[in-house]
Formats: sequence, structure tokens, C-alpha cells
Amino acid sequence: MSDKKNHLWIPEQEIIEIPKTPTARNKDYGVTPSQHGQKLSQGLQEILNIFERFKASDSLSEEDLVTFKVILQDGEDFASRRKLIEDEGMKINAVKDKNHAVVTAKRDVFGTLQQRVGRYRDEGRKKDFQYIADFEPFRAADKKTTDLVRFFKENPDELSIDVQMMLLPDLSPEVRDRVQGKIEEKIIAKNGKIQDEPYHLTDGTAIIRAMVSVSSIDELSDDQGIYRVERTTFFQHIVPSATSAFKTGPQLEPGINIDELPAVVVLDDGVDLPDSISSIAPVHWMATGVHKTSIFGGHGTPVASRAAFADLGMHIGDTYLSPRAKIIDAAIIDTGKTPGNIVLQRIQEAVVEFAPIAKIFNFSYNAEVPIEGDDMSVLGSELDLLCRTYHVKFVLSAGNHKLVFTEDNLKDIIDDDDSRIAEPADAMLGISVGSVVGQTHPGSASKMNEISPYSRRGPGFAGFYKPDITAYGATQYKNGMVPPDQYSLCLSKTGYCAMAGTSFTAPTVAGDLAQVLTSVPNEEVELAQALLYNGAIPLYDKVGIRQDEIDLAGNLYGRGLSSPENSMYSSENKVTFVHSGTMNRLNKKRVKFHIPKVLADTKVKRGECKARVTVTCIVQPPIDRTKGSEYSAAYISASIHRLNSKGNNIVDNPSVSDNRNKWDTCYHFSNEFSSFASGDWEIWLELFTRWGVDDDDEIPYSLVITVEDLTESGNMYTEIVKETAGRYTPVQSTRVSVR
Repeated sequence: MSDKKNHLWIPEQEIIEIPKTPTARNKDYGVTPSQHGQKLSQGLQEILNIFERFKASDSLSEEDLVTFKVILQDGEDFASRRKLIEDEGMKINAVKDKNHAVVTAKRDVFGTLQQRVGRYRDEGRKKDFQYIADFEPFRAADKKTTDLVRFFKENPDELSIDVQMMLLPDLSPEVRDRVQGKIEEKIIAKNGKIQDEPYHLTDGTAIIRAMVSVSSIDELSDDQGIYRVERTTFFQHIVPSATSAFKTGPQLEPGINIDELPAVVVLDDGVDLPDSISSIAPVHWMATGVHKTSIFGGHGTPVASRAAFADLGMHIGDTYLSPRAKIIDAAIIDTGKTPGNIVLQRIQEAVVEFAPIAKIFNFSYNAEVPIEGDDMSVLGSELDLLCRTYHVKFVLSAGNHKLVFTEDNLKDIIDDDDSRIAEPADAMLGISVGSVVGQTHPGSASKMNEISPYSRRGPGFAGFYKPDITAYGATQYKNGMVPPDQYSLCLSKTGYCAMAGTSFTAPTVAGDLAQVLTSVPNEEVELAQALLYNGAIPLYDKVGIRQDEIDLAGNLYGRGLSSPENSMYSSENKVTFVHSGTMNRLNKKRVKFHIPKVLADTKVKRGECKARVTVTCIVQPPIDRTKGSEYSAAYISASIHRLNSKGNNIVDNPSVSDNRNKWDTCYHFSNEFSSFASGDWEIWLELFTRWGVDDDDEIPYSLVITVEDLTESGNMYTEIVKETAGRYTPVQSTRVSVR
């Protein structure tokens, strides 16, 4: 882009707030209290019978707490029925989906509940009970993950298994610690072994990792203090490929000020760059328990090289390398396999250490199996919590599968369920990165601009788009070989290596995000993320495409190919308006942006379009893994309102949309226009929330609107600035030095 210009900031004066009155409607289900009440009474009695049967050995017995499930009628949700549940003395500990929840109640409160349901049954009182479909016990079968059940079926001779047991969420710290101790004692009594110290997620939920006998799983899972049991996830140390030794080592561009470069924290097995360029990694740190070995930096070094230098194959003949980011080396991965609980604690430690000085954390490891998608993974949800708590952004590899070694064509690879993304790429506030082949090689299943034959694809959690974005990477043959090209090369300590995997496209995007971060005010990393998505290059032709086809494309490529320069700058033919703020449920927003007369008056042939508007709105919703499919508590809808040729304001969204899905963290779409009037167009924003979010809670968002002159007349930016007379000011970035 030859005419780089700063984006235009949308000030608060250009935003109109429209009051909104939330409404709630009650529905009469027409149930007969005597029959329906009898069903509810039977459910409560069964729960009580189980409580009494296991009371002597249960971890919650001394707390006198009864754990059970509440099932609402179809069409109801806990957002609207929370007050009913709590008024009856029940505490909602976890929501499985919108009408299934796990609750607790004190034993005496449970008795009162039985009496009130009895009066509803016998006398028709308390008709609000009609909204509850049933009460059921919370059994062992409800707690075991699908993957765990499948493992037992496929390995009938297995005697023991390494599992993670999540305790019931939202217990008080005192109760949680007592329950944790009793469950540990029960595991040991069943000849199990506690593998590591129990640990806590950022929200306080406790997890116990243990090796237990298969025969004891059901009995342990029946304990009321346990919420979920799953196989322990391990993150495999990745062995580097063969290296082509340097003839002469790479050199840094003279005059580079490392201190002024944005930082990327590389969460890996260490970074050990060639001595001649090692100054781009001024900070080296090791998490508790990590030890330096002979293969230190085997994976982290090539990862860091992609974050710092992007596509090294483009510069292999250059005399000097010019870094775009500096590296903070945070070693958290051991040789062999590192269990998920250890990885999680080390990431927590690294974020606490570096969040005050760095915004971007790259993690290029994934579980070996795909996500199930109905529940957020433990590590994915923890990364989301860290994003919100510490105002940082994780860039994550989508993961690699092994189908490239067994399947003959790309279609069969994509259609296989085993190609779905793997933990923690389901993190909704993180940036998950896939790989696209950058160069066609004969014999490869993937051609240029197609998903790489090893790269995992979406959908992510609850069917949302994943990966979020893609970058060019290597291809890989069926025999495992990686042909060298400009997108496969990375640096090791002693030479160049050709590496395949989303491990190396993720840091490319981490470095891209670092570049974009330098162009936004106050290092607002969410705004940089929105700009990165907004400027991504689509990898499919939208003309005549159906919604199911564009959804598939979204789950292969996300918003498209990462292009930092396209995201960082406006030009005469492409003007980007940006804004960040907060909104609550009580107000809608109408955000103004300007279309100049020169664009509106441009003549085009019949059937051609002369303008494209691309909208990206990223929200930072409250998230809670204990709410199941209700994990994300807020989303913001966005719609384009343009001036037609008569000057009337009309809604004009695309009939087939890139990404306008309810409860996703990102609305991203574009539309093209042929006839319109100049002046103030608007993006209408509306916040929707789930239970747990008060009407006046302020939810952060970042908005990017890009207007493109498809005729490339060349003076749109200048005309917008002139016609708006200072209403929209060029963005001035600020830099904060990182040690």
C-alpha cells in the first residue's frame, strides 16, 4: 500500500444512544398441577433416597447439601427463571444448557421444597412450578465425558486411567477445600494415586488429577462433590525437523531498536535463537518445575522466528533480517508429554509475570484429540478467563491431525470428524489460527490457498466459527515429508528448517497482531484483533455462494488470510473507521460513519457495485464454563443502515453473511452497493445478554468499519476528511516500552 494513512477515530459525539426496555414474557404451559406436581414430587423423592443412601461416604455429607438437576420446560431458560430457582432456596452451581442445571440445596431447604411441591400437587398453589419440567438425581453417568465413555468401550482391558475430576463449581472456598480433601481420601482408599497437587481455575473451581482404577470410576463419580470427570489431556513435545546449517548466520538490520518493538510472549519449550540475532529475545524465563534439557528450544525457537520475522523464506537471500516483534521467552513445556493441569498452571504463572508488560501470548500446542464441542475445554475456558482478567490476548494453533497420512484427497480429510479443532483452540476470546498452503507442490493433497492437509478445522464450541483466521504455511506429503518453500522455513539455533503445522502459522499471526497493535491507541489489543479480522483477505469467491457454503468456508479459513498491512492502514481508496467502548442492555447504539459525495456520484455499469462496507464488532462477554452451552453471556448484533438514492435511512445487510451468529464473540460481514446517497451512514449495535449479567453491566466492544471504493478513483479518504470537517480524527497510536 503506497499511500498509507491513519485510520479515522469515531468519537462519542458520533454515536446516538437509544433507550431500550428489556421485556420478559410468561407462558402458560397448561399443565395439570395434580399430575405435574406428582411427577415433580417423585423426582424429589428419588433424589432424597440417593442422598440418604450415599450420605455416610459422600464428600458433601457434613455440609448437609443435596446436589441434583433442575430441568426447565422447553422454551424456558435460567436467565428468566433464576429468581424462581433461588426463591425456592436452590443455588445454581452449573448450567448444562439453557434448561438443564445442577443445583444444591441445604437438607432442610430441600425438605421445604418437597412440601411446597406437595401443596402445588394437592392444592394447585405456587403455579410457577409449571415452568419446571422435572427434578432428577445428578448421577455418575451425567458427569463422565463422551470421550471418557468412548475410551472405556475401545479399551475394555484397561485397568486404570489418568483422569481429571472437576469439583462442583461455585462452592465457597472453605467448603471446596473440605470437599477436595475428602475426595482425595476416597481416591486413595480406592487404591488410586493423586498425580499432582490439586489446582484451581481462575474462577476458583478445583480440579483433582488422579490415576484411578476403571472399576472405581462410577463410585467416585457418584460423589455429590464431583461435577465432571474426563481423561487428562497431555500436550506432546514436538520434535523439530532436520536442519539445513547456515553458511553464514542471519544478521539483524542495523539500527533496529529492540526496545521499541512490540512484544510476543512465546509459551513453549524455550527459545534459543542464533547468537547473531539473539538480541530480539531479551527476556528468558522458566515456569516453576521446567528444566533446561539438551533439546531446549527445539520447538519454541522456530515458533519465535515466525513471530519475529513472519515468512522467512521470503528473506532467505537478504543480507539482513528486520524483526517486527521482540520475543519474551516463557518456557512452560517439558520433554515428552506435559499434562494439561501443569500446562494450565504454568500459563497462569506466565500471565501473572508478563501481563503488565505484554499483551500477546502465543501457545502452539494442542490436545491430540478433537473437541467434543458441547462443553468448553478446561484449558480453553481458562485462557478466556485470563484474557478477561488480565486484558491480554492468546494466539493459538488450531491443531494438527494425522489424516494426511491415511487419506488420499482433501475432501475426505475435511469430512472426517477427527479433523476438528483441538483444545485449547476452542477458546472464544483467543485467536485460533489455521494453516493455508502458500504454494502448490505436485503430490500434495492441498493446492495453493486451500487448507493445509494437516490443519484442523471448525466448528468450534457450540458450532461457532473456528479457526478465527489463517496464515500461509507449509504443505505436507502423505509420507510426512515437508517440501521447503517461502512459507515453510523457520529458524533453529544452527540453521533453517522446513516445518509443517499450525504451530508455525499461529506465531505468524501473533506477530501480525503485534504489528497491528502499534497502530492503535493505548495498545488496545481487542481493537487490534478487530482490525486484524477486518483486514483479513477472503479465500473464497462470495459471488453466488450459499449460506451453507460460506459457513463451511468460515470453518476452514475463519475470516480469511491474515494481512497486517491491510489491517494497519487506510488509503485513498479504503477508509477504516474505528471505535471502542462499552454498552449495556438498556441502550442501543447508532454509530455514524461517512460516505463522501465523490463516491456516491461515481458512475458504474449496470449490475456493478462501486462500494463495499466491511463491519467487524468484537465483544468481550462474561464467560463461565459452568454454564455449559450458555458459556458466553453476551453478544452484540450489528447491522448496516445506509442512505438510499432518495436519502432515506434503510437497513441493508447481506443476504448471505460471513459471520453474524448469535452469541458468538465476533460479528464480521460485508456488503456491496451500487446506488446510494452520500452522508452519514450508521451501524446499529444492540447488546443481548444471558443470566448473570445485570441490565446496567457495561460490556466492552471494539468496532471497525471499512469503506472501499471499488472503482479506485483515488480520493475518497481526502474527501471524507474534508466533508466531515474534523468530526473524525486520524488515530494516533501510543507506544509503551517493554523491558
